This record gives sequence, C-alpha cells and structure tokens, in this order.
Amino acid sequence: MATVEKLTRNTTSAEVARILRHRILGGHYEEDQFIRQEGIARELGVSRLPVREALALLENEGLVVREKYKGALIPKLSVSEITEIYALRGMLEPYLMRAAISNIDEAALEELSGIIERSRNAQDLTEWADLNQAFHRKLYEHANKPLSLQVLDNLLMRADRYLKMQRVLSTETQRESDAEHQHLLDLIVAGDTETALAALEKHIAWNEKDVLRTVGLQK
Repeated sequence: MATVEKLTRNTTSAEVARILRHRILGGHYEEDQFIRQEGIARELGVSRLPVREALALLENEGLVVREKYKGALIPKLSVSEITEIYALRGMLEPYLMRAAISNIDEAALEELSGIIERSRNAQDLTEWADLNQAFHRKLYEHANKPLSLQVLDNLLMRADRYLKMQRVLSTETQRESDAEHQHLLDLIVAGDTETALAALEKHIAWNEKDVLRTVGLQK
C-alpha cells in the first residue's frame, strides 16, 4: 500500500473531503463498505472533526450515507437515483443553455472546442469523465444563474460517480459522447438555438441509458 502523506493541522474539512471524494470516485472503496472517522483521522493525521465535516459534505453530494455508530456507507448502485439525476438534468440544463447561449463568446467557443479535442484523446476514464463534466459546466457559465449552477454542480457530481464506476473507458461511449458534444457546439455556432436545445435533451437521455448499461443496471 502506498505511503499516505500526513496532513497539516490547518487542513480544512474541504481538503479531507477532496481526498475522500477522489478515493470514492476512483473505486478505492467497495459498495456497502463503511468509512470510519477514526481510521481516516489517524491515517491523515487530523482530528475527527474535519473528517466528520467532510463526510457530511460528501453525504450532501450523494457519495456516502452516514449511519449512527457505524460510519459512512458507500451506497449501492441505484437505478432510481440515476433516473432522477438525469430527469433533473433534462429539465435544468436546457433552461441554463437557453439563458447562456446568446452570451457564449468566441473565447468560450474555443475553450469548449478544446475540451472536446482533449476528450477525444483521453486515455483513461477519470480524465475523460472530468472533461465530460467540464464541457457541460462550461456551456452554462454565461447563464448568470448562480443558484441553478449550484444545483447542477451537485447533479454532475452524482452523475460522475456512476460514470467512474465503469472503471474502464468504453471506446464506443467516448466516441458517441464526443460526437454529440461536437454536434451541439456546431449548432450553437450556427445560432440554431431550438435545434441545439433539442440536441442537448437527446444527449442527456442517451447519457442516462449509456450509464445504466455500462454499470450493469440495464441491458
């Protein structure tokens, strides 16, 4: 097992949450496994307070479920959760894109194009999933809807857990998703807002089916 660097005393709960989030999304823990505050605190060289606060934050993100006297549980895969995540994304993202689309400038278009190119060349699942999330998040930065973006960030984080549970990057998924992102960007450049919104809704629906299939919850 690799040596774990001890954290300094001024480490915040957000940093502990970052470390645990990376482990959970990377498959370090198994489903139905408990994360114990005492063990994490001892391993990272911090008190139990920042660990407790970090686990509360991760529970809000849907990455753990805290159970009294037992610890924080890594939840099982859930069809109902995936369905709800993508139903909410299907309502929220078109709303955000409609608000943002007229404000997407050349710099943003170049950045979005660059994300797609890096995504096409990504060699592992973690890198590709992060770029997938970055593309969707970047689309809506100019919407001027901070509360909606906050909700979306939570949904993207929850979806990210399922994407990375696939463990291995599917070439088919990568190719299809990147192609749909490119098509969406082309429609935005062309100024075809309504077709772009329809394409976004179709992409989100496809993404839901692909996640269910690749994590083994649907054939």
